[in-house]
Amino acid sequence: MKTQFSRPQLMFMLLLCLSISNHVFIIPHLIKDAGRDAWISILMAYPALIVWTFVLFLILRSMGTVPLSQWLNEKIGKAASAAIHWGLALYFLVLGTLIVYDMSLNTKIYFLPKTPNPIIVLSFVTLSYFAARFGLKTIVYLSILLLPFVSVLGHLVSFSTMDSKDYSILKPFFSEGISADLRGAIIVFGGSIELLLLVVMQHQLKKPLNYGTILLAMTLLVALTFGPCVGSLTAFGPNIAGTLRFPAFEQWRLVSLGEYISHVDFLAVFQMMSGSITRTALQLYLISELIGIRGPVWKQVAMIVAALVMALPSLLNFSDLWVQRTIHDHFYMSSFIFGIAVILILFIVSRLPARGKVRRNENNRRNSV
Repeated sequence: MKTQFSRPQLMFMLLLCLSISNHVFIIPHLIKDAGRDAWISILMAYPALIVWTFVLFLILRSMGTVPLSQWLNEKIGKAASAAIHWGLALYFLVLGTLIVYDMSLNTKIYFLPKTPNPIIVLSFVTLSYFAARFGLKTIVYLSILLLPFVSVLGHLVSFSTMDSKDYSILKPFFSEGISADLRGAIIVFGGSIELLLLVVMQHQLKKPLNYGTILLAMTLLVALTFGPCVGSLTAFGPNIAGTLRFPAFEQWRLVSLGEYISHVDFLAVFQMMSGSITRTALQLYLISELIGIRGPVWKQVAMIVAALVMALPSLLNFSDLWVQRTIHDHFYMSSFIFGIAVILILFIVSRLPARGKVRRNENNRRNSV
């Protein structure tokens, strides 16, 4: 019998799997573009994301508990359905590649500088593969187990560094100019559309999502961008924060527990590994579902191939400067366009009648004539 999940269980998984991107990897690109106004860019993106999530809700309401493939096949046929499926699979593959690259680089720089890179990369993707191999149930329950600890550590670093932060740095407002603020808003929007995965997962729930749950998920993800962004700006200033590779991680180096305990940044490893492994595992699982392969053996093969593709940039030691420039110049804008395009296409599809219903109506008209 297929395991179905409740809305709270899904929320736990979304917050752990998606927050690693909003919490860590968006911020350096956001500060680089918007500078002191990075937090304003987040506030500017939020209303647009509210509209985007409402359209997503309308699509999910149309789908009900029907799997995406069946819903699309009934609406637009198998060929068009396959194109959408492969587009989403490619998007998740790119996301997985970025998280594997950044997580491996972070581990290499801060904690295992003398460990051969292939060992770090292959260990990470192997753990992610085995989490995905055992199915969505494992990923969800793992998220439920890990999220409370990750959340406590997040609040620890936030409150422990209050004395090191100067909130007057956030002023003057709009000092970077509206164009910089808009570029930052596009980065936030492009990095927050991963809730598209709900169209692939809703049929796994006991009952369809309501708008309140979707809006809450998006609000929490935006808040997980806002907090570390403001923390990085007030702790390091916009100039230094804009040059840091992992500004949210660097805040851990400011934490001291009492007079004698410092250098607790190793706790950040638990945070980042928890989010990164569950996120990569979820993407491997979704890719195997989207590409239409049937049979458990071939699904495992698809996961292995996807995991190896995700690991390639790290294994080939791509230049980090080139990777970051490519992400900054192309990825977030492409993600922004992709998110709007997919949601519009799916919304149009949701307004179409099912093909079988159209045929029945045509037959009824012919019989009446």
